[in-house]
Amino acid sequence: MRLDIQGLRAIAVLAVLLDHARIPGFAGGYVGVDVFFVVSGFLITGHLLRELREHGRIRFAAFWARRARRLLPAALSVLAATTGAALVLMSPLRLETVLHDAVATALYVPNLRFAALQTDYLAGTEPSPFQHYWSLGVEEQFYLLWPLVLAGLWLALRRRTAGPGIGLGVGIGATAVLSFAACVVVGASSQPWAFFSLPTRAWELAVGGLVAWAGMRRGAREGGVREGGARERMAAVAAWAGLAAIGASVAAFDAATPWPGPATLAPVLGTAAVIAFGQAQGGPAALLSVPPAVFVGGISYALYLVHWPIMVLVAERMAPGSELTAGAGAACIVLAVLLAWPLHRQVEERFRRPRVAGRPRADARALVGALAASLVLVAVLTGSQAAVALRPLDAGRSAPTSAELAPLPSGTPFVPDNLAPALADAAADTGEVYGNGCQQGRSAAELVTCDVGEADADVQVALFGDSHAGRLFPALARVAEEEGYLLRTYLKSGCRSLETEAGWEDARPDCAQWREEALTALEADPPDVVVLASHVPPMPGRDPATLQGRWEAGVAAVLDRLPEESRPVLVQDNPGLAFSAPLCLSSHLSSAASCGAERDEALNAPVRAAIARVGEAAGAPVVDTVDLMCDAERCPAIIGATLVYSDDHHLTATFAAQLAPAIGAGIEEALAVSAAAPSTP
Repeated sequence: MRLDIQGLRAIAVLAVLLDHARIPGFAGGYVGVDVFFVVSGFLITGHLLRELREHGRIRFAAFWARRARRLLPAALSVLAATTGAALVLMSPLRLETVLHDAVATALYVPNLRFAALQTDYLAGTEPSPFQHYWSLGVEEQFYLLWPLVLAGLWLALRRRTAGPGIGLGVGIGATAVLSFAACVVVGASSQPWAFFSLPTRAWELAVGGLVAWAGMRRGAREGGVREGGARERMAAVAAWAGLAAIGASVAAFDAATPWPGPATLAPVLGTAAVIAFGQAQGGPAALLSVPPAVFVGGISYALYLVHWPIMVLVAERMAPGSELTAGAGAACIVLAVLLAWPLHRQVEERFRRPRVAGRPRADARALVGALAASLVLVAVLTGSQAAVALRPLDAGRSAPTSAELAPLPSGTPFVPDNLAPALADAAADTGEVYGNGCQQGRSAAELVTCDVGEADADVQVALFGDSHAGRLFPALARVAEEEGYLLRTYLKSGCRSLETEAGWEDARPDCAQWREEALTALEADPPDVVVLASHVPPMPGRDPATLQGRWEAGVAAVLDRLPEESRPVLVQDNPGLAFSAPLCLSSHLSSAASCGAERDEALNAPVRAAIARVGEAAGAPVVDTVDLMCDAERCPAIIGATLVYSDDHHLTATFAAQLAPAIGAGIEEALAVSAAAPSTP
């Protein structure tokens, strides 16, 4: 084993840990996983190419058995330990999803599950303690398929006059190019699938494979160069530049950087350069081979496995909505090192080098044992799911119900057994527009409109906005039914109806396209009233005066685009929490007040002031429902027997329907203003 490779592993795992621990300056530490991918591709491809060159074939059973012995004992041990800790420390409602994550992990497909879950904008934001296994899923799937690909290329090319060497290199390079192209294309429409799936990540491992192939072609030691001369000096410079590219990526990138994508080339090619040229005289191999780096690199796999569950479970036990502080994160890293060392020595190393490794029967036993261990874990996890389902999700007593919301309501201090919707059903209580395709998703930009009511109604009302507007649909649908209006929806998750300079943090070209199509459609068929609603969470750290000024300009600009004959109604955004209300409540069945939020912290005061001022200047009604959701100081998660939130900021459809009188009053006011306006001669 090259010691500088261990040093690269140390850099990779420390970058990931420091990022997850929220240590300042390491926001791009997630690139450590990309470094791991290149290193793995280099080592595995090099091993397979040597076997092809020496034996003319790949012993698949032996290869897969080695991978199973190398990866699975530690991975399954941490999986079992994490599951046990989660059963004790996590909320019952959260456990249902977490145990599903554990089953996917035991079946080696966690990356596919996380990709599917992340495509849902309304899914909970709390991370799974098994989320870091996604990268292991990618590698396991790569190890299953890559030997077959290389063996197929070898068989197809071995009789050609150019020999198999160049053909293999072309095949590996083509894999990298096609996978990178898929990464860019898929990333433009579905970032989670680009992030988690093997086809969009294989190029990173293939780049490492190209380095291994090039080393074999040179006939020198893997990644090495010939000693002496200008070529070696250039190689050393290239290796240092590669190391600098990794470091710059860690420091410069953050959560807003589209990943993976073109920016991922920096750490991937940087890692390839360090592997290929790092051992040149004057290169970084000596630095990467110092004993502390070799030690951390040696336990890097175990350290990667244990650090994330520790951090997630520690954060789970902190106050609702609190994030892992840098100090707590640093303490978690220390604990992770203390646990990783015995895991590496007693589990990883013990199973990695059995006495009879390499014998066909031993390889078969290793594969059967790995499969059996996974199936046993799946059976235990499935049984745990059934046990968790029996845990209570209410306090065992009822709360009074009311047909109407009262101003400045007091929250219910417990989770009633007549809660609507029940905690287990909260995530699905989204409203009709989410089930019938009338709420455009985040991955598409085309305008979707739906009508509710009679087509020849005297009054047409448009609902225009993002997912928070969509959550108001039950209220507007009730108003439309009672008053005989035609309701038409212009809805897209993640895209506000109000466009401002202080909008979403990330650029969303799909939002710009959708918003323009919506405004064009409104101009082509002007409704009598346009109800505008958008998600506007608190924006700490921004200058309130600047924020308010920008929003005033942005809201006024959107109102100016509406048809002259359409009367706008502006709906102030609902309060939001810093955590998922259902998950919090499932851990506080008799102390539901713990799952509320301070009123001032749940609202964006500067933006609310901007909307109110623009609405007053334009003569547009401004509907503010905050006094129906909060008392003078706090905004509760339960009012009466109704659950207010389905996650951290989206209203349940059940609660939103109770806002119909307030929304209806705003529409009536707009219609009254329109009727009172003098007609144009």
